[in-house]
Amino acid sequence: MNKMMRNFLITFCGTALMLLVGCSANTQDKSYFQLASNLPVQTPKTMKSTNRFLKIDSIDVASFLNKSGIVLQTEDIKYVTAINNLWVSTLSQQLEERLVQDLSLLLPDYLISSKSLATPTLTVKLFIDGFHGGYNGDAIIKGRWIVTNNKNHIETKPFERHIPLAKNGYDALVKALSKGWQEEEQDFANSIKY
Repeated sequence: MNKMMRNFLITFCGTALMLLVGCSANTQDKSYFQLASNLPVQTPKTMKSTNRFLKIDSIDVASFLNKSGIVLQTEDIKYVTAINNLWVSTLSQQLEERLVQDLSLLLPDYLISSKSLATPTLTVKLFIDGFHGGYNGDAIIKGRWIVTNNKNHIETKPFERHIPLAKNGYDALVKALSKGWQEEEQDFANSIKY
């Protein structure tokens, strides 16, 4: 083998080795997170009968939050979306699932659904403006509920919660967001007067 060919092979193999080492050193496993609930899962044993229907009409999540990555506010004016710490599904989907499941337990006299099943007694629209980690070490949840009854009477209920993280990390952030969201659901359910 001539000297030029040997130098080419050495250079080629060295470059390929550096690329392999560089690529493997920069890979990080992706973690997927889902909002949790501490409410007991109940499967009804009998047919439920009610004339009250609460329809979750829409959940409007701010566009910077409704992405696959979990959002952190790193400064008062700067937000960062995680690349390797992701929601298992969009935030709007997860909040809708949580609402239907949790409000079904918290408001047992109502049928809760995001689908049109009948004329609703109450229609709920939810706007989420904050659902992220803050630079001060809190999970931040803020937004507003809009509730319309079947007589077109509209009520609005703004909310803002700051939940301290038990420790650093995405696991702790998602647990704090889950806890804060469940507390907000409970406060909302307690505010239903119809």
